[in-house]
Amino acid sequence: MALSSSLMAILLASCNMSVLDAGLITNLVAPIWHAIEDRLDLEYDETRALDAKSEQFWQPVLQAATEGKPGQHADIYKDSQAVLADLPEETYSYVHKALLEAVSHLHHADDALMQQNSASLHLAADKLASPAGGQEEGLSFLTGSHRFLSLAMLATQHLFGLSYKERLHKQVKQRQAEILPSLRGASKVTGDVLAETREASNKAFDVLKYDLYHRGSPKTPEAAKQVAQKIIAGARETRHRFFQPIMSSVDGMARDVSGEEQFPSATVDAAIAEGMGTQSEEAEHQDHRGTLEA
Repeated sequence: MALSSSLMAILLASCNMSVLDAGLITNLVAPIWHAIEDRLDLEYDETRALDAKSEQFWQPVLQAATEGKPGQHADIYKDSQAVLADLPEETYSYVHKALLEAVSHLHHADDALMQQNSASLHLAADKLASPAGGQEEGLSFLTGSHRFLSLAMLATQHLFGLSYKERLHKQVKQRQAEILPSLRGASKVTGDVLAETREASNKAFDVLKYDLYHRGSPKTPEAAKQVAQKIIAGARETRHRFFQPIMSSVDGMARDVSGEEQFPSATVDAAIAEGMGTQSEEAEHQDHRGTLEA
């Protein structure tokens, strides 16, 4: 406020001054304005860096949760129903029972995967929809030509408030607090998923080898064996997809902490090099420079 009042007083006084005096005032004000521009440029990089850090954390979680949807197993369930319907239970009693149990175990594992990934997906999507750069001050809605006002207000607040490193550290801690409930939820169902996928595989293997180890038993139909192989592959895939968001979250937490010492400009450059919001970043940068030069 003191700086703004001083500038206003100088500008008002210059209206009644001679051209020579006005030139002196211009020489006095120019360094101050350049200092303000430098601060706004720095604030701009810091804001973009905070947004980039948030995106680098949440985007892999969102991607892993999206890829973890077990929708492709619908074909396995459909094929198994058809095979079970054509498989005489009185003739293939054990094979019929084993195949039915294998499908049931895979279904339970997929349900747990769907529930866990849905929670991770919604959390990551919500966080990516809220830019981190201005979230503490409630200014993330200011974009385009209003970005200059946003940055000016942030610069003024941060001049007497938290530094970039302090703000980043605060947001790193906040992200950890936000992702931990999801990790705790995953840990509670991990045992169930591992048990269900293991049983699905075991029962499917029983279907494949039953006629080999039981002499005199009828040969297991090839269609039943093909479905059993699909169940084994599906169980392996469900295990992998279940752990993907967990590993992405853990890796993100470690990367978040190790990146706290990185300079804002380096963070922005790395984000652009990785292709994270490149077009929007470049367009926003041009808009920012045009606003300052206007």
